[in-house]
Amino acid sequence: MDKKTVGLIEIIIASLLFGFIPLVVRYDTHLGPYNLAFFRVAVAALGIFLFLKIAKNHALQPFKYQKAKLILFGAIHGFIILGYFFAIKYLSIASAVLLLYSAAIWIVVFSWLILKEKITLRTIIGLIVAFVGLVIIVSPKEFFVNENIIGSVAGLLAGIGFGLVYVLSKTFKKYDKVSLTFWQNLIAVPFMIPLLFIDFPTTFTLTDAGLIILLGIFFTALPFILVFRGFEKISAQKGGVVILLDIIFPILLGLLIFKEVPTLSNIIGGILIVIGVVIVTRS
Repeated sequence: MDKKTVGLIEIIIASLLFGFIPLVVRYDTHLGPYNLAFFRVAVAALGIFLFLKIAKNHALQPFKYQKAKLILFGAIHGFIILGYFFAIKYLSIASAVLLLYSAAIWIVVFSWLILKEKITLRTIIGLIVAFVGLVIIVSPKEFFVNENIIGSVAGLLAGIGFGLVYVLSKTFKKYDKVSLTFWQNLIAVPFMIPLLFIDFPTTFTLTDAGLIILLGIFFTALPFILVFRGFEKISAQKGGVVILLDIIFPILLGLLIFKEVPTLSNIIGGILIVIGVVIVTRS
């Protein structure tokens, strides 16, 4: 099997593992989004640390460069996860996932603002197509119905934060991607600790422990490592298109396991976002 094929397989497996995150959050009825957000970053940091200790070709780079920006980077990461989990709780899995991955729109915006990257006409067209898809998903007609506003705002903010974090990651020149992800999760932990005092469960079961391990190790740390390894083997353009499976897999899993059928607005909006991302990626 050639190197590029291995890289594609690693990214596809990572996308599938990421796809299980909404299912864990939806399945859990005991811990809630506050606790799950804390344990996800804490356990993920532990998992990546163990990987760095075991792996021969990776070494943890110390926390001594661009400290203020790295702290901001980790803090935003923690609240992205919290926003995403709230979106999953109050919206359909399809809506929550599509709102998070509207990050593709904000990546272009923040790349222009922070990295001073030029925006081509093709990029603008892709951005407009993706933004129309986002507006269709966040239907103005249903936005203010019941708890939709909480989930929609949380999902939108998570998507914006995701785009900002992705762009900021490109400004760290002294850290490799695995070390950066470790510090990102570890720094997020103290920002998440206050959440434990909001809704900490009075009992803690083996099922809770199992969900936390799945969420932090198998559905966060492991897929991140696979993504980094995969992108080392294939072009960023090709990887950027394949990573769109991060949108498809959770929606399909939500359909199969929770019988959540995507609405027509989800389908149309999702297709437009994917088309817009492909246009931007290929430009």
